[in-house]
Amino acid sequence: MLKNNNKNMSLLRLIIFSGLCGFLIMFQAGCSLIQPPDSILEDKTLTYHPGKFVWHDLVTSDVATTKSFYGQLFNWTFEQRGRYTIVSLNDKRIGGILDIQPKTPERHAARWISSLSVPDVDQATSVVLANGGKVHKGPENIGDRGRVALVSDPQGAQLSLIHTKKGDPSDGPIVDGSWLWHELWTNSPNDSVVFYQELAGYSTVEELDSYLILTAEDKWRAGIRNLFTQALEQRWVPVIKVNDVRAISVLAKQMGGKVLIEPENPDYTDQVALLADPSGALFMIQEWSGIDALKGDKK
Repeated sequence: MLKNNNKNMSLLRLIIFSGLCGFLIMFQAGCSLIQPPDSILEDKTLTYHPGKFVWHDLVTSDVATTKSFYGQLFNWTFEQRGRYTIVSLNDKRIGGILDIQPKTPERHAARWISSLSVPDVDQATSVVLANGGKVHKGPENIGDRGRVALVSDPQGAQLSLIHTKKGDPSDGPIVDGSWLWHELWTNSPNDSVVFYQELAGYSTVEELDSYLILTAEDKWRAGIRNLFTQALEQRWVPVIKVNDVRAISVLAKQMGGKVLIEPENPDYTDQVALLADPSGALFMIQEWSGIDALKGDKK
């Protein structure tokens, strides 16, 4: 995870975010993020992990450049299904890309939207509304994917809520190029903790150097950091595991991306960097020497 660091936070203040337009432009463009034709899993697990982020969709208007960028960085492969692209790593589905073409391109902002597993999507959306959040789409059944809703939490961070039809992806070894972690940037960490405990049933909350960790099934599932400034947009940011943060950061620049926080802090055993892809979607990369399941015994 990206730990609290004053230098990093000062750099974050330089980032200009695009607000909700990238999240909502999918509706203005006449399409929905939650219309992919396939289920998340090729095989049924019929096992669920509430509190785990189980899928990731990238909303972008430049699919070709996006595929080249992520393919070169992480060895991802792609299967085109109309306006939706299935993303795989080592022949395992890990996400999707939605092609949107807004009427006013300057309003578009690409972003990753992560899907959080919940036992009951309808009940979860009621929690969102009762706590001052917003439901932008759904709940609705989306073919073999399951029941889904697109929401913003009370602080404005966007995510998808999902109860998959065939079960959630199993916990297992976290290989390079796969999803390692999910981090919530918020101006109200304590309020966010209370909300997400009610929303997804996180059992415990650990604090590590003022960094809050949401735990479920005795596993670390997500982190919460304080932004310290109202200038930053509150959002969920996904983290991808790599074996060499510096090398990937250099390659990202060569491929048209940006490195917004460089991996320069010598105090970190596991280097981390904040990147933006060529269309502006933010994500982090991190080396990780901890255990695969991200249990709470890694301090």
